[in-house]
Parts: sequence; C-alpha cells; structure tokens
Amino acid sequence: MYVEIKENKLLSWCENPYLDYEYVEIDYSTFEPDKYEVQDGVLVDISDTDAYKEKVAQIEAESQKKHLQEELKALDIKRIRAICEPELKDSEAGQTWLDYYTQQAKELRIKIAAL
Repeated sequence: MYVEIKENKLLSWCENPYLDYEYVEIDYSTFEPDKYEVQDGVLVDISDTDAYKEKVAQIEAESQKKHLQEELKALDIKRIRAICEPELKDSEAGQTWLDYYTQQAKELRIKIAAL
C-alpha cells in the first residue's frame, strides 16, 4: 500500500503507486487508519497499545449507551400508553403494564449509569 505522510500526519493512502507516495507493508484491503499513527514520519501500528484499547472501549461504551437510551425512549412511550390505558399485565400478581415498563426502565437506567 502507498501512503502520503506530511508533517507527521497521514493524509491519504492508495493501493497502487501514486505521485510521491511512500510504500508500506500493509494490505490495502484490510487497512484501518484508526489503528495506525504517524510517529517521526513513519506509520506505526498502535492497535496493541493501552491508549488505543481504551479509546475503542470508550467508543463501544458510548455506542452501547446510545442504544440503551433509545430503548429507554421506546419504553417511555409504552409507559405513557400504559398510563392512558390502564390494564393488568399479570392478574395473579396484580402487576400493571405501567409497573412492568417502569421496572424495565429502572433496569435500563442502572445499565446506562454503569457505563
């Protein structure tokens, strides 16, 4: 793969020789620029560093948090409907749909707080 590096920044990359791009031993088809960093003008794999792993974990946590917040929004809509149309979910236990959805919302909030 060929890369263009200027002022310690990876500007672009391509599969075939182009202008004054530098050749590096990286497969173009599997190249992930987030896993590399330019250090002293050289492209270095940082995927095994603690900083990179922490960054990836943080991105995953934010993604999971966003997903849980979307689930919570959907539950809030169900809770509103349960207030307007009160019915029992479980007649034996006396649990209403509102109680059921409220419990689920509490569990989601605990998961969000843990992230």
